[in-house]
Amino acid sequence: MQKKFKRVLVILLVIIFFLLGVGTSYIVYRNYKGKSYVLTTNSLSINYSHGKRVRIHKTKKMNFSVINFTDSDVYYYIELDNLKNIKGEVNYILTSDNLNLADTISGNTIISSYIRIKGGETHNYELSFSCSVDNIFSLDVNVAEDRLSNTFADVILANNEVKDEPLTTIGSAALEDEGLIKGTDSSGTTYYFRGSVTNNNVLIDGNKFKIVRITGDGSVKLVLDGALEEIRKFYDEGNYNFTSTALIEYLNDTWFNSLPSANSFVSSSKYCNDISKDGDDFVSYSRLYTDNIVSFVCLGDKVLSKVGLLTADEAIFAGASVTDTNRKFYLYNADIKANAFLLTGAKMKGEVYYPFSLNTDGKVASIDPGNVLRAIRPVITINKTVNVSGTGTVEDPYILTNN
Repeated sequence: MQKKFKRVLVILLVIIFFLLGVGTSYIVYRNYKGKSYVLTTNSLSINYSHGKRVRIHKTKKMNFSVINFTDSDVYYYIELDNLKNIKGEVNYILTSDNLNLADTISGNTIISSYIRIKGGETHNYELSFSCSVDNIFSLDVNVAEDRLSNTFADVILANNEVKDEPLTTIGSAALEDEGLIKGTDSSGTTYYFRGSVTNNNVLIDGNKFKIVRITGDGSVKLVLDGALEEIRKFYDEGNYNFTSTALIEYLNDTWFNSLPSANSFVSSSKYCNDISKDGDDFVSYSRLYTDNIVSFVCLGDKVLSKVGLLTADEAIFAGASVTDTNRKFYLYNADIKANAFLLTGAKMKGEVYYPFSLNTDGKVASIDPGNVLRAIRPVITINKTVNVSGTGTVEDPYILTNN
């Protein structure tokens, strides 16, 4: 009798543990699929309000937060993974206090690049989706930690006192050294040099560059300190969209390949191709000339490219003006003998496209037709994992390494 009772008891216990296991798995599954769900990495706690797996019908919004529970700064990036049943065009918008990213999903993709989070800091996000067709699809929203140290951005920040505001009004000519200033771009917090700074020099394969800014994703944008030896057209007759020009092909192939070590440091990045129209002019013309609204946030299309050009906004933040000349800020170079094309659209005169240009006297203007020969100043973006030596002065420029 006792043996029979023990056998029944064992069976009951097995059944109870099995049911508990199923129940626990079901709770975890529900949390993963639709309720609050928390993941931890070495330094981060990622809290999803309704699970990291998102099921979407036409439109959907989700919220999540990233918490750094350590005392050290770390980096992370956000990606969309495990996509199922994607049909039509699916767009997303990722927003936080200092981030606003919008794009189209094209397979599994990293949507944020690297984001720096300080020790003890919390980043809160809203991610919304919309689909062009009546379709139900699903995907995972992942946050991946990557602890970087002594990056190019880290060194620049350590070597400069960051200022919250410029000394002079953006849009006026910056004649003095205003240093490194904090701002906002499409990816988060950016830090830009303004005025007659002298410690933003980089040397790559014998070519001199100037640091323009640290972008919101932690990469570093450089512009050639000078111009290409050969003047070139922005476009030939026809399509003036930068993505379709012979110029972008030349920059990405011929010029980029003239820098032997560039592939070790440069990643394809999104450059702002702002050619949104407003009648015969472009929106950026009235925005910069009439309204004096200057922004690092891209208000046009983003072009994925290894090489780009400065935008008119970046030139103005650096110290140029649309009204005054400036031969005292770091983008001015007396050796450049022709106006240099910028990436921002200004005007259409008949069938002729006029991009903004940076004149030889340091003024942003709209007087140069894109189908004539002008100076070209290539821009490259240095990836986040690069280490550097040097202090950035002319005598001791930054030298890039992968060690």
